[in-house]
Amino acid sequence: MTVKDQHTNRLINSTSPYLLQHAHNPVDWYPWGEAAFERARSEDKPIFLSIGYSTCHWCHVMAHESFEDEEVARLMNEHFICIKVDREERPDIDQLYMSVATALTGRGGWPLTIVMTPEKRPFFAGTYFPKISAPGRIGMLDLLPRINQAWHENRAEIDATSDQIIQSLQQQKVSSNGENLNEEVLNTAASEFSKSYDKIYGGFGSAPKFPSPHNLVFLLREGHRTGKQELIEIALHTLKQMRLGGIFDHIGYGFHRYSTDGQWHVPHFEKMLYDQATLMLAYTEAWQISGDAIYKQTVDEIFLYLTDKLLSPNGAYFSAEDADSDGEEGKFYVWSWDELKKIIGDERLERFSVPFDIQAEGNFMDEASGKPAGTNIFHLSQMDAYTTHIGGYEWEQLRQKLYAVREDRIHPGLDDKILADWNGLILTALSRAARAMGDDRYTKAAGALAEFLVSDMISEEGKLNHMLRKDGSDNPGFLDDYSFVIQGLRNYYELSFDLKYLEIALELQVIQIEHFWDDSDRAFFFTAEGDNELFLRQKEIYDGAIPSGNSVAAENLYYLGRLAEKPQWEVLSMKIGETFSSQVRRAPRGFASLLQSVQTQVAGSKEIVITGDLDDLSATSAIINGVYNPHKLVLYRPKQDFERIASISGFLKYQEAINNGLTVYICEDYTCQQPVTDLRNLEQALNASN
Repeated sequence: MTVKDQHTNRLINSTSPYLLQHAHNPVDWYPWGEAAFERARSEDKPIFLSIGYSTCHWCHVMAHESFEDEEVARLMNEHFICIKVDREERPDIDQLYMSVATALTGRGGWPLTIVMTPEKRPFFAGTYFPKISAPGRIGMLDLLPRINQAWHENRAEIDATSDQIIQSLQQQKVSSNGENLNEEVLNTAASEFSKSYDKIYGGFGSAPKFPSPHNLVFLLREGHRTGKQELIEIALHTLKQMRLGGIFDHIGYGFHRYSTDGQWHVPHFEKMLYDQATLMLAYTEAWQISGDAIYKQTVDEIFLYLTDKLLSPNGAYFSAEDADSDGEEGKFYVWSWDELKKIIGDERLERFSVPFDIQAEGNFMDEASGKPAGTNIFHLSQMDAYTTHIGGYEWEQLRQKLYAVREDRIHPGLDDKILADWNGLILTALSRAARAMGDDRYTKAAGALAEFLVSDMISEEGKLNHMLRKDGSDNPGFLDDYSFVIQGLRNYYELSFDLKYLEIALELQVIQIEHFWDDSDRAFFFTAEGDNELFLRQKEIYDGAIPSGNSVAAENLYYLGRLAEKPQWEVLSMKIGETFSSQVRRAPRGFASLLQSVQTQVAGSKEIVITGDLDDLSATSAIINGVYNPHKLVLYRPKQDFERIASISGFLKYQEAINNGLTVYICEDYTCQQPVTDLRNLEQALNASN
């Protein structure tokens, strides 16, 4: 009889895939809720809070070592009330207690382990703990009794510790009296990226290396804005090295989470939706600015992965694929020499083993033993290997054969949550790729996703929900949900020119300001007003794996303020930068997303208005989208529904079609150039104003 057959806990009724993974632990888990805290108060026990997500490798390791272990579970059940949280389902809880861990230990990560009072006041934090103590790391069998002893014998010290932690977090309040962020901070950030740039392998610093596409987009735009080609080359080289490396799945496409080494060779194998979204945007802009086909092909390969593995039947996208399969990280993705020989034959293996560095003993080291792993990760070390071997008929034949063999393996787990914020990121990426490349597949995918978001993720009251799963969920939306969905809808409007999506974006922007904005400190809280479930409402600006919600909100407010003639929104956009200016100036590299809105404020946006016959729109859009300018805003004044668009952008009443034909107005700082009525002159006019 397996552990799974013996035990079932309260998580069995959850909708989260991560919580369901722990539903048969011998640990008496509670989901986050008042029932757990009430029992902790009545029994005078501390809370053991464990936060993770379904595709987290070390979360699986801790689960197998400790949470599935009867001896550990007995100690947890006897002395603690135990709560499991899915960080993707409840990012507000994760964000707050990750701040606690960082404040206490100087580091964070998942699984996140917090011990706190029944009043949710933390006094101990850590990440992964093994079952048995090892040099430099205490194990659960030693840790749990020590905490229990302290709880009963040193309660005053615990209360003092929790008071100190909470006071420390409360004192980290941002200042609303900061200076406006300007070109100086852009120059400083670019210089810091340049200094830490790895000139050989790309990226910044040493291992591990994360994609962090928002950093690369910042550099592309800054190089374009200033004419500093070296900044563009840093981003292009990094994107190229990632595409060549093992962090990219050469057989099934898509990007893994990060590289454990400095060469982008050995990945941490989970695949996250948000990485695909932000990387698709970065590769799109790389192709626009360089014209190099490798970036365009990479966009297409990301799209193919999305539609193959993460696309849901309703047009939205699931959250992630696991790193583990059959109890082993990366097992689904690696290949032995003998297996490859059997599949593709001796002669072909000998030829393709050179560019992909396939070796009989394996081409990477086992993390635990430091010895050759005996298996191989496909990766290319040089660009000439890519140009010689990728894209040809023979490689595509082999790739498809390897893909078919791999499909017969035990697959990594799929996290089938649909998150509003991450799908908002995908909508932006699809819309921008469709506009840049004119690919109907991207356009159709963006349209299906946009319709899903407005139909299925917005409540009857017009507010966003955070999560949807097949079992249903009505989690209220957080700051990131609003920021990323608004951004996605306004980008989709510029692809489709369907006013419905622009109107909904504006409605959501009003709701975000009304329910999340802090008038005293002039930035957005992560949670909506009236949410008092946690001991602190936080404001976040630092970019993690994805851009921060405040940063994307600053961009939205600037563009929508221009579009809807709401200068007060432009002011709010700048106030966000001022509020966080001291943090940004200390370490600007950590705030590349906010600096993208500063780039727009410094460079100034261009409002391009198309008027005239709808039949001319596709050709006109192709010319406009073919000129790289990341700060342009494109509007369409149709003959039909003119009153609707005019009610949003009053200045459009002055942008009339000349002689009832196609007319394009290029405007900047509320001043328009002479209208262009000839497609042959449009590109020239756009380049001249760029």
